[in-house]
Amino acid sequence: MYVGRIVAVGRSGGRSFAAYRVSSRSFPNRRAEVRGGSILVSPMDSADLARNPYIAYNCIRVVCDVAVVSNGTHTDMILERIQDGQKPMDAIALSLVAFGYERDELDTPRIAGAVQGNRGWLGIAKRDEFHVREFDLDKSQAFLVATYQKTDFEAADLAGSNAGEIARRAYDLPLEKPVCAAAALSLPQEQGGGFGLAVYNPN
Repeated sequence: MYVGRIVAVGRSGGRSFAAYRVSSRSFPNRRAEVRGGSILVSPMDSADLARNPYIAYNCIRVVCDVAVVSNGTHTDMILERIQDGQKPMDAIALSLVAFGYERDELDTPRIAGAVQGNRGWLGIAKRDEFHVREFDLDKSQAFLVATYQKTDFEAADLAGSNAGEIARRAYDLPLEKPVCAAAALSLPQEQGGGFGLAVYNPN
């Protein structure tokens, strides 16, 4: 099954995480890279951006106790709205309404998520509808949404002891055309809090 991009939120061992996977048929030549408090997905050949402007963006951003994940530049808007005092659910909903679906040949939905403590949120904006949902996460639970096929929120098994393991679990989900993956996992207070970031690129 080909599902395109995947956004997931959850908890593993009582710690919150956000995860992302790129699956792509048209632009598989991409990598994920940690840049400070963000993870950037971008093509290895910059000429690909002329063919499709939607393929480079921050897929994950973190600040304090919040991690935001999405399949586009709306990651930045969601995080900025949260920093301005909006609740994560409102920030996701308003950003998805503002951006809408991607105006490409497939009308690709925009998807997004966030985690804060034991709460998680997922959202999707399709051509003709959008949905946002809040989840009460237990210590080892996760949910995902994807751009195609898996467009309803569903449970997922993505547990790991660090961000690198979760990114690899996301990459290894039994779904077609994986390209790269990324994750943010909250850190214990004795390690300073915040989030640890990691990526998985097969090459």
